[in-house]
Amino acid sequence: MVWPIRSRISSLLCSKAPLVGSYIYDSCGCLRFSAPTSSSITRHWPKIMDWVQMDRCRAAASLPSIKEKQPESHSNRVRLGQEIKGLDEGNMAEIDSYQNLFGLMKQRFLSFKSQKYIKELEHFEALAEAQFPKFMVIACADSRVCPSNILGFQPGEVFMIRNIANLVPVMKNGPSECNAALQFAVTTLQVHLFIKLAWVEEYLEDFVENILVIGHSSCAGIEALMNMQEDAESRNFIHKWVANGKLAKQRTKAATAHLSFDQQCKFCEKESINQSLLNLLSYPWIQDRVRKELLSLHGGYYNFSNCSFEKWTLDFKQCNVEEGSSYVVKEQEFWC
Repeated sequence: MVWPIRSRISSLLCSKAPLVGSYIYDSCGCLRFSAPTSSSITRHWPKIMDWVQMDRCRAAASLPSIKEKQPESHSNRVRLGQEIKGLDEGNMAEIDSYQNLFGLMKQRFLSFKSQKYIKELEHFEALAEAQFPKFMVIACADSRVCPSNILGFQPGEVFMIRNIANLVPVMKNGPSECNAALQFAVTTLQVHLFIKLAWVEEYLEDFVENILVIGHSSCAGIEALMNMQEDAESRNFIHKWVANGKLAKQRTKAATAHLSFDQQCKFCEKESINQSLLNLLSYPWIQDRVRKELLSLHGGYYNFSNCSFEKWTLDFKQCNVEEGSSYVVKEQEFWC
């Protein structure tokens, strides 16, 4: 794979970036834990979480030094192949008592190191010096919805925010981890790059140009929003958070009163995406860049029941920004 970032800053880094491989151990070790026994404590944990002997972690074969950049020997490839042998035989939800969750995680890391990191070493060295992501993605925390997996985002390509129901609160609601990340990606990152790379000003036009809000089917966060009682005070953290989508809920109720609850939830899953796009415009530094056509706001909807994806773009010129309730979308696409 040819990385877009490589051709732009590889020459910049060749004399400055230290070799990352010099900081990586030649072999991996695991800590030994003393686990409680079944006779000392009664547990009702799932089988997947059973304690196993951590000594098994010490069976990993060492990888060749990256610093040397020498081809892997046949014996090393064989040992590594044995280490990652079981990766395609199941996932974490299917691990039996003979395999440890962190053991599988370790195998995946070693696979990443040998199959990705070493093969794309120049790219990762460039990322160690600076990042130039073109996208910011706001997605749900749902374990079934992984944007990097679904859309193939690679390291250095995207800033990522994940929260319950992929919601964006309006600016007047105050600070949150969501708007802190938004501000960093849209404004602070550029300043940080200027300070760090002031001697290459031509790269300063590389900042986030797209914000993509991704919703999905069967969203439990949207279901919680639709089930909430109107004007009900709650100490529930989930309810307080999903209340950020109450305008989407109101529009959903008005448009789908004749539909079943499940159909209303599906409608709201998409309506809440558009509400989040409108909410993004409540931040001056975002609206200003959108108005100047330096930043575009997009919606996406992943249906994991049939593996389809819908994409659209907010038409800023047709939106009623002042009221924050009227919007028009364009460039709609359906991928299946």
